[in-house]
Amino acid sequence: MLSTLATILLFPTLVTSGSTSYYAYSIQEQSWISISGSSNVSTFECYSNSNFTKGIIHVNTNEFGNTFDFSDALMHLEIESFDCKNPLLNKDLYKALGAKENPNILIELQNAEFLPTKNQDQVSGYMNVSLAITINGKCKIVNMPVNWIKANETDFRFIGSYDINMTDFEITPPSPAFGLVKVNEWITINFNLAIKASSPNYADIN
Repeated sequence: MLSTLATILLFPTLVTSGSTSYYAYSIQEQSWISISGSSNVSTFECYSNSNFTKGIIHVNTNEFGNTFDFSDALMHLEIESFDCKNPLLNKDLYKALGAKENPNILIELQNAEFLPTKNQDQVSGYMNVSLAITINGKCKIVNMPVNWIKANETDFRFIGSYDINMTDFEITPPSPAFGLVKVNEWITINFNLAIKASSPNYADIN
């Protein structure tokens, strides 16, 4: 299945202005995604141990080559793949996020716009992305900045984070340890993704 965050690999070195194209990607093993937050007693960060995927993404580029619209760019992130290093917090987090009824967090990339950079060699910069995030069966459109770093013509890294309020998704913050610990309603989704990108073979998209 396609990964939304993985599709943020398409910046000007890979696309042609005013074009419609397909691109193949794979997320490398050194990548990670986490959910972090705090409670009345401590902070926590829960890392996903999901196997990262590869796929093909469809992208439309505007005439200036700095704005992209995406199709079929959807990431399924299994809620129970997150490990908080605390069995009680794990259990309560899964329950709070509605893992039984909706086992995945869905993240769909809608569009991205690359921001002007003073970096003359174009090896790093920032872009604004629009995402549709679905948790507990509830969808919210968010806009967030993402830092991109180019290692070479096919290898890139994308780093970002976004704060969400659990109540926006009708989620009651978990209370592990029989309610003695109160988790704050704000949590942060963090990602650091190493991406390998290329043009796919024609047979791969038919």
